[in-house]
Amino acid sequence: MSVSLLMLLLMPLIHYASPVRNVSLRCLEDTNQFLSDLNAVEPKAYAIMMYDSLGKLGSNILGGNTDRLGSYTECLSAKVPSGKFQGQYCKLQVQQEGFDYSIGICVPDSCHEEDITTFAILDIFKFKTISFVSPFPSLFTLNSTVSSVSVARCAKGLFSIDAFAAICLFVSILFIVLPITGTVYAAAVRWEVKFDESPSDSLPSANYGSTSSNEKDKSESKGDIRRNHYKMNSVLPVVSDDVCYTKKTFLGALDSTLKCFSLQKNLPTIWTMKSSKVVCSALNGIRVLSLVWIISGHTSQMAAWQNLDNVLEWKARVLKNPIYVYSRSGPFYLGVDTFFLISGWLSSRSLLNMVHHSEKGITLKVTLKYLCNRLARLQPLHMYSICLLVGLYSVIPWGSVWEISKFHLDNCRRVWWSNLFFLNNFISVTESCNGWTWYLANDFQFYLTTPLVIFLYTKSKCGLIILGTTLFLASFTVTALLSSFFRLPVASPSDTREMSTVMYFTEYYTKPYCRYGPFLVGVLLELFMYHQQAQILRNKVQASLGWLCAMLAMLAVVSLAYTIEDSVNSYSPAAVIYQALHRTLWAAAIGWIIFACQEGYGGLANWVLSWDIWTLLAKISYACYLVHPMLIILYNGLQETLMHYSDINMALPVFRTLSDDVHHRVGIDGAG
Repeated sequence: MSVSLLMLLLMPLIHYASPVRNVSLRCLEDTNQFLSDLNAVEPKAYAIMMYDSLGKLGSNILGGNTDRLGSYTECLSAKVPSGKFQGQYCKLQVQQEGFDYSIGICVPDSCHEEDITTFAILDIFKFKTISFVSPFPSLFTLNSTVSSVSVARCAKGLFSIDAFAAICLFVSILFIVLPITGTVYAAAVRWEVKFDESPSDSLPSANYGSTSSNEKDKSESKGDIRRNHYKMNSVLPVVSDDVCYTKKTFLGALDSTLKCFSLQKNLPTIWTMKSSKVVCSALNGIRVLSLVWIISGHTSQMAAWQNLDNVLEWKARVLKNPIYVYSRSGPFYLGVDTFFLISGWLSSRSLLNMVHHSEKGITLKVTLKYLCNRLARLQPLHMYSICLLVGLYSVIPWGSVWEISKFHLDNCRRVWWSNLFFLNNFISVTESCNGWTWYLANDFQFYLTTPLVIFLYTKSKCGLIILGTTLFLASFTVTALLSSFFRLPVASPSDTREMSTVMYFTEYYTKPYCRYGPFLVGVLLELFMYHQQAQILRNKVQASLGWLCAMLAMLAVVSLAYTIEDSVNSYSPAAVIYQALHRTLWAAAIGWIIFACQEGYGGLANWVLSWDIWTLLAKISYACYLVHPMLIILYNGLQETLMHYSDINMALPVFRTLSDDVHHRVGIDGAG
């Protein structure tokens, strides 16, 4: 096919198109050469590679295998012998009779996305008479013609690095280098001190282990002289006392900073197995197991977004089957409600301790200190996680499934500030930065209510009961109304009801007024337990009855989600009631476990949940929560082929993510 023929074919389109969208002459020439070399009597090797890397129709279409990725690496490795161009990997989004799928094609790198779209619409890309954009056979559709081709998207390899990405990359590298530098520095200082000790200092005296006061004073004087001499040698020659003081201050701050980030200081703190006696030891086990449950759900969910070649099988097998409750973290992330419960319990305990040590009770100063402590706990690592995502994703050479990672990167560039002010659960919810951190916004907004609850608790128990009842009823009512109005799905919000699924996340799942119940349960539970000196549970009958109610409640929450009718056409009142109550009911059942373990009636559950290993893992649970979705997206985004869902294929990435989380976050926590 000659260039003149291509131009003739393109004339009708160019006549109506904007001038800026004209196909470039170089793209025409290179495409002509590629197609000529491919359709020659003896095709050239590079042209065969480019065609071989094309996404082709596969099997298991009925199971959801519609996307045709092709081979990203093979495409990029194809180069014309003259060096004029090489392969460029692009995707065409195609719609055909209800099918919406993508086809990976390999084209000359001189072509832009607009050029490739034009060629695809005109069906220029062909081998003999076979089109690169071949539709599904009529066996699977009403007809075998492509109805539309949207704009092509080409893989860029590395995303562009702007000023924001450069700053984030610098911060990310800085907090990786600091622990390494601090560790080396602390080791060097320790070695220097040991090296400076003279042999005479360690010789035994005639007193067999005792040292006279004069000898001791002399020894200390020598040590002080050596340390001062070592410090002075570290300072550059000075001109004045002010300059000397400034340099000593700077060196002292540098010394403290490096030691603060050293592993010698941080690892002993992290690597502690014993839990605090003042806090329920079962909390650590509950926290860690809930996090593992959430990671399991995220691993399955994020793979299903884009990376499965049998996504319809996954939906049919997982979404409506309670056996796979582990892969969705319950009827959609009940583990998060466990964390809200724990957060409420700890927030109440923290503020009660501050009030107990305050002479004037709960005051504005106490409240501000309480909130500042929470900010200091959450925000440094939260904002660093944003820098880590932006910096890391900007330097990763992405492959054929780059869209999700670019989506998250662009979101953080645009609305990172909403995370800073804890507004990301209200602003750009569907396009938020680090979308999983909506939890932190809810958590801090919940913390703002705890002082009011504690204030009423100190003033009037009756007022506390009225406030608690009002808050519960308000949360239940709003949730029920939203659920009824939008007909929100119960167990599987990723079903075919696209609009209901969007509303589920934007109007219900991320909103504090719908998720407040579990947090309030935690606050009230700690208020009940805080001043109780005598044991409340007096016999095993009471404990057994409590355990029975808690287990039945948890079983009901899980099982009802798969039996209640929640389809759009027959949305039942039971679905409305379930949506309003099930998360708070789950939190109440977990609250009983905490209470029973604290009372000494935990039995086997308390023994397991109080294992020392949970203490270590609980210390890095917050960091793991922040970073694990990044690792999942990174793993999925570096795949060149679609993954096939099976139970074992989904289990292995979970263990891999957990392992990577622990290794990565121990290093970052060691920097804190």
